Amino acid sequence: MGPIGSGAAGGVETHLLGLAPILVARGYEVGVVAPAGSVIPGAGVMAFLVPGKPSASATTSRRRSPVEVRSDGVLENMWEQALRLQNRFDVVVGIDHDWLAFYLTPFFSKPVAHWITICSAIEEVDRMIKRRWREQKVSLAFYTAAQAATYPFLPPEAIHLLYGGVDTGVFQYNAQPEDRLCWAGRISPEKGLEDAIAAAQALGMPLDVCGRLHDKFDWPAGTVYHGFLGPAALQRRFAGARATLVTPHWIEAFGNVAIESMACGTPVVAYDRGGPAEIVEHGKSGILVPQGDVAGLVGGVRAAIALDRRVVQARAAEFSFARMADRFENWIGGRHAIIG
Repeated sequence: MGPIGSGAAGGVETHLLGLAPILVARGYEVGVVAPAGSVIPGAGVMAFLVPGKPSASATTSRRRSPVEVRSDGVLENMWEQALRLQNRFDVVVGIDHDWLAFYLTPFFSKPVAHWITICSAIEEVDRMIKRRWREQKVSLAFYTAAQAATYPFLPPEAIHLLYGGVDTGVFQYNAQPEDRLCWAGRISPEKGLEDAIAAAQALGMPLDVCGRLHDKFDWPAGTVYHGFLGPAALQRRFAGARATLVTPHWIEAFGNVAIESMACGTPVVAYDRGGPAEIVEHGKSGILVPQGDVAGLVGGVRAAIALDRRVVQARAAEFSFARMADRFENWIGGRHAIIG
């Protein structure tokens, strides 16, 4: 619910910004409803920006957190805008994990499809998703099978897998990395940055950290914080590393960091839960270790450094933006879409 381009939504906004121009190039009319302050590039992509205050993030909420609906909320204003715009389009797509989105679905005259972007996090949201599926068989998409499995009440026919995408024109191969490690992502407790720092210190290797800072963090010696980087600058950090550490303490729905790193030929050492475990081929494009096992990360880095970086890159090529757009078209069908 932060402005697109700010990094607040991580890989979700990366996928939206990669997907929308491709759909326009394929002949679709695409409108994006987003918070004020968003930057939505791409010729032909219509932007409908709305004001409002963000609600608490589901990524840091407790499972039994109550649903929050507010008169001045940006989420509420975005869905109100979508209601007003719906007759200009054939399909409304909610890229979200919000109770309100599912509650409002029956009030639209046009079909509403939902691309659920995180694993199950809040019980009340799960109950509303379950209710809408039972009542209306709403169209649901997920990033990975691992993510979809966190919603066990949904039958197989409810699950459409879109995966994510990487801009292979930006994230390019490098055969000569430096003796460094990389970590990228939203810097907040659920991302597990402290595990990556501990592993890097045990190895005696410098660690480059890239991402939007959500919480205060004390940077130890050997850790270099680069801030939130654009794609070109981030590519240089991935490409210049021996390995990238992916250390979430929760279940990641996808893991864009993994494919961006692999597109540069840099293997990934990741915890073996959620999306990264589905993306990374153990022993080929990276190494998977048990969640929370810092000693495993240390051994994983040593093993990952020996992997063939060309094989690593080849795995990432399976997750291009074009292939993501193919999967999206197969899911939605039709001719026009509004993405909110």
